[in-house]
Amino acid sequence: MSDSSSTPNKRRRTKGAFEMKVKQVQMTWPPKELPVEIFQLIVEYLPRSSVQNMRRVNKEFEEKVSAYLFKVVVVPFKPEIYGITPEPTLAGITHAQTRQNEILQGSVMLQDKGMRVFQGFGGHIRKFAMSFEFDERKLANPPTKSDQEAIKAFWGIYRWPFKAYNRYAQLEGLEQTADETRTMAKALRFIVNANELGLSIDGGLGWLAGPDINQRVIDRGGKVPVFGESKFVPEDPPKITKAQSKIASTSSPSSSPGEGHQRTIFRRMLQESGHQGQALEAALQMLQEGEHITDFNPPHDPLASTVSSASSSFRANSLSAVATPTPAHAPTPVFVTPNGLHFAPTTLFAGSYYNVAGDAREVINLDPDSESDDMDGETATEAQAITTAAKSSKTKSEGCPLKPNELTTPQREMLLEIEWAQRAFMQSYAIAIIDNPMTFNFIETLTIARIPNRHLPILRREDFWDGLPQLKKFSLAVIPDWRDIVKLPTSWVQDIKLAPSQSVNGVFQILQDQISRRKNIKTLHFEWIGGGEEAAGLFARNQQVLAAPLVPKALDMVNRSYVAHLLALPHVEHLSLKNCWVSPHILTRLALAMKKEALQSFTFDSVSLTAPVALNAQPGPLTHAGHNNAHHAAVNILLLNLQPLAGGHNGPAPIPVPAVPTNANGGPAWLSPPRVGSWSSFIDTFTPGNTIAQIRYARNQDVYEPEPRDPSSINTLEFKSCGYVHLPLDFDQTILDPSAPPPPQAQAITKHISEIDAHMMKPHDYTMGTIVNHICNREKQTLENAFQMDVGWGPSRSVLYADSVADGIVHPGQGRFDGLIWQPRLTVPGSDPSSSSSS
Repeated sequence: MSDSSSTPNKRRRTKGAFEMKVKQVQMTWPPKELPVEIFQLIVEYLPRSSVQNMRRVNKEFEEKVSAYLFKVVVVPFKPEIYGITPEPTLAGITHAQTRQNEILQGSVMLQDKGMRVFQGFGGHIRKFAMSFEFDERKLANPPTKSDQEAIKAFWGIYRWPFKAYNRYAQLEGLEQTADETRTMAKALRFIVNANELGLSIDGGLGWLAGPDINQRVIDRGGKVPVFGESKFVPEDPPKITKAQSKIASTSSPSSSPGEGHQRTIFRRMLQESGHQGQALEAALQMLQEGEHITDFNPPHDPLASTVSSASSSFRANSLSAVATPTPAHAPTPVFVTPNGLHFAPTTLFAGSYYNVAGDAREVINLDPDSESDDMDGETATEAQAITTAAKSSKTKSEGCPLKPNELTTPQREMLLEIEWAQRAFMQSYAIAIIDNPMTFNFIETLTIARIPNRHLPILRREDFWDGLPQLKKFSLAVIPDWRDIVKLPTSWVQDIKLAPSQSVNGVFQILQDQISRRKNIKTLHFEWIGGGEEAAGLFARNQQVLAAPLVPKALDMVNRSYVAHLLALPHVEHLSLKNCWVSPHILTRLALAMKKEALQSFTFDSVSLTAPVALNAQPGPLTHAGHNNAHHAAVNILLLNLQPLAGGHNGPAPIPVPAVPTNANGGPAWLSPPRVGSWSSFIDTFTPGNTIAQIRYARNQDVYEPEPRDPSSINTLEFKSCGYVHLPLDFDQTILDPSAPPPPQAQAITKHISEIDAHMMKPHDYTMGTIVNHICNREKQTLENAFQMDVGWGPSRSVLYADSVADGIVHPGQGRFDGLIWQPRLTVPGSDPSSSSSS
């Protein structure tokens, strides 16, 4: 009995002791003991999503992590931020829901939650940017939108064009949102501690890649961030389940499970007119019978247009709008230039032409798993990249939903409405900065990572730049305009092709009218977005290079029948140019003017020189006759010594060129005076280090001591992958051609070019250059020995090298050079290996 009575008490005592022991070892967070520096060290090794989760632990975590998390903020301008719902889907839509969407579109005030985000975390932000960019994937498959409305009459239902242009609901609401300038100004008022502003705008009116994709580039994901690479560790790739994959494959607007695309259009039309439920099905049947349609799912290409053929023809007849028929395109002949690039006959330039021949089977059949670190063009690496490109490319061009040269009506309308919304956004953005002078008084850097040329006039406002009085650095990257989309009075949307080089004038004007006279702006960077070495695709890589905006028009770079007006930047101390070309005489004029002013450093990033242009020459579009007679200017070129110009920007007098004594001691060729109009000549003229004449004299290769050099403010010259460019103009450019033709391109590359050529945009712009993938051996020796440049791409560009090979470039980078020259040293290269004025 006693045993039974003692057992329960013993069990209770044991349980109590166990609970006490657990409490003794329970871990708790030590509040306010861990310094914020420890938090910052930890988050540097985490992806952004993990840092966001850390904020949810407790109040202290939130306080000490938010400063790092919100230090750099890029806010995408989307409907959600202003309380606008996404485009409604067809499934289950009702008239009430449509009406509710219209109400939400009219209410464009920022949500309270969104305003609290700016108010609560605006003080942490040091770098703030806004982005408004189109999605090329969505452009390929635009949302369904009808161009007609369903009207009910006593005898039935019929279709009739809208009295006014019918808008995409989401883009219309987004434009209304962007028009609300007071809302944006109020939100930006909380960004009180930022010292750098950013902007990224892309409306899709520049170059469109369409089927010309490089899978390597796509897999890396997207565009270059506004403020450079993210400070967070990259996120793990999302795992897509079979169910998610199935949903994604069936949710495309191009697929209509269960019914034809025309029926989908009719259903949407009737829903917008108020039909729902059983009445919707009855109305659909009535409309079908009234139009005498027996088959709602005829064989057709659902990607060719999101408007039914019957609807399009009805609209065309009723509005008397005649669309230009799309001709059948035969495969365009493909040529290979002396630097191994392909091009269509519309972009021929001076030099020898080589037909594509051979299928390079010895390259294609190599082991795709083999690897090589040789950056000089190891065939295994090239074969692997070419094979990857061939496998990832679409060989059926008719299956491409986005054909840049022949956009569908919905695609044109989508681009038009995006442009409307972005124009409203740009105006609100500018006004928000103008209306907050105290908020942005401490902004020192403005980074415009992407902006279409068409929006630059908004930034030419005087009061916009007056609102940034402490601005010291300005970076501008411009997307040239390739097309213009306009709405005609008949509501027909027309696609007008533009010459991309026209964008040079827009950039020149903003630099000349606003930047050149701002004494506070000391650092200026400019680059073109699209084309050049970093452009992905067979039709873009190493092509479509535009002139630097140093003159009002691109032709001013090469037309020497007059003295072109030159951009003046008297207050800029650090100037950098990227992804552009410039003629030797214009670059010389610019450097001569700026070295007498404030310029300290001049950086060239993927900048290319043209061949020298003879005095009084007026190069025009290249013709075969012009090509055959192009050598007539050779004598003038030999007599031309760039005629360096001094005494002002626009009316200067030629500077006499001193005679250089010959090398009597028979030194190496690179010690001879460099070719006029070459990079070596430019560097030799403006180097802050030792000139070739000084090196020659120090080596006792010259009996004449060089004359003292003119004073110069330039103490740094930096070059990143610079070289030469060919233009499709009729002046002598053979000096840039290699002595031997390049090897033929792989058959997989040429085959894909011919398949998609008809769908690609054609510039028809004679001032767009193609990079010359070659540099002569003598200049190579001069750059390497006299100025310590590195000719050819090294391991640091291995990714870019493989991307270029996949885009059909033979031996990428072999005609480019890198290097840095800073203020002069007392010693000269060659006399002491440890001393050099270059790095």
